[in-house]
Amino acid sequence: MELEQRTEAIEHEALTSLYTNCPAATKKVLGFRLVNIDNALLLTAKADPNIMLNRVHGLCGNKEIKPSTIQKIAATYTALGIKNYFLHLYIEDQPQASRQQLINAGLIETRGWMRFIRDNSVPPASSSELRIEKIDSDHANEFARIVCQAFNISKAATPMIAALANDPRWHLFASFDGNIMAGAGAMFVQDDIAWLDWGATAPQYRCKGSQAAIMATRIEHAKSLGCKHIVTETGEAVEGDPQHSYKNIIKHGFAEMRMRQNYKPQPQ
Repeated sequence: MELEQRTEAIEHEALTSLYTNCPAATKKVLGFRLVNIDNALLLTAKADPNIMLNRVHGLCGNKEIKPSTIQKIAATYTALGIKNYFLHLYIEDQPQASRQQLINAGLIETRGWMRFIRDNSVPPASSSELRIEKIDSDHANEFARIVCQAFNISKAATPMIAALANDPRWHLFASFDGNIMAGAGAMFVQDDIAWLDWGATAPQYRCKGSQAAIMATRIEHAKSLGCKHIVTETGEAVEGDPQHSYKNIIKHGFAEMRMRQNYKPQPQ
């Protein structure tokens, strides 16, 4: 349970850094804000409907969410004109009253996100012909372009992702075909935990081993920094989805930790 809470804490810091490092002009264009409600951290981006920028973090460690908290969260997004967001939750930890309040607030369950964890043991060797490099601000814009395209985030958010290069807690990696950047992957480090995020590949380089090679490199780098635990997350396994990310994570020695349910506003 302590380790579970620590993985929530590092994600909280990673999400906060996304905002604090974001250039002021980009925040204005995106309408990007952080809102704190009770124990919840709300990411809100009025001008970009992407779920990565509109979600509620911090309730998974709460054993009983107050009905007023859910009401205030829903009211905040409504007031901002944001019609789609995710509220992360461990629903099995909640009493029936809290579950009913989700329904009362017009929230319905959607595809969950599975969290994975591994130790710092040696990852499987990569067979990709792509070159992997740890990058800095010189390559940050191209890194951000690949990430935004893969996650369907607006081009206006590119400076936000690129600005992660300015935070020493973030470690950015990219795969290259000659001088062409093919893929991207980031790692946020806090104490002895590494959080892997923003794994993405340019369309023309998919199925060429980019993500496997970047994953292995990040694991090795986490170990070199003294990390004991490495954590990541992707969408839960569902029928009909090829689950490329899920399979890549398992292949690299991660074990399923716990699935977070996601709740979103019911379409109107």
